[in-house]
Amino acid sequence: MDTTNQEQVFSAKIDCKFPYLDVSKAAALIAEARSISTNAEFCVLYEIIAPPASERLPKQTQRELLAAWVENATSSLAARIADLANEVIDGGEVPTEKALDKMHEVAATEGQYAALAVVSHLAYALSDSVDCEMIDTLEEQIRMQWDAPG
Repeated sequence: MDTTNQEQVFSAKIDCKFPYLDVSKAAALIAEARSISTNAEFCVLYEIIAPPASERLPKQTQRELLAAWVENATSSLAARIADLANEVIDGGEVPTEKALDKMHEVAATEGQYAALAVVSHLAYALSDSVDCEMIDTLEEQIRMQWDAPG
């Protein structure tokens, strides 16, 4: 199975089913993601920062999962994006310009769709002042650039 297919299978396995309250299972999934790809690692981060409302995930547990993810992540983007995640977990907003800057950083690492989704989600979280049109337009442009042949 090629990497893209492995990522898709892994993403479906954890989508809204991440074991938020089971530290050992969460650690195993973080390690499994790392063995697949950087994109799979960011799929895990997305689950950590965007748990289903039904999970009622305590902020402290979310911070601990984020710390475990950062400790095991291989991407050079991991710490910088995790800093944004910590801001949002702590109730802060990600200003539009900061989100756009992070999206441009992600764009430089081609094919990191999950990382791009994480930054977009963080930009929208808890924010009434974010320029959704600018975020959406840039995300679409980056995806088109990555998907373009050649």
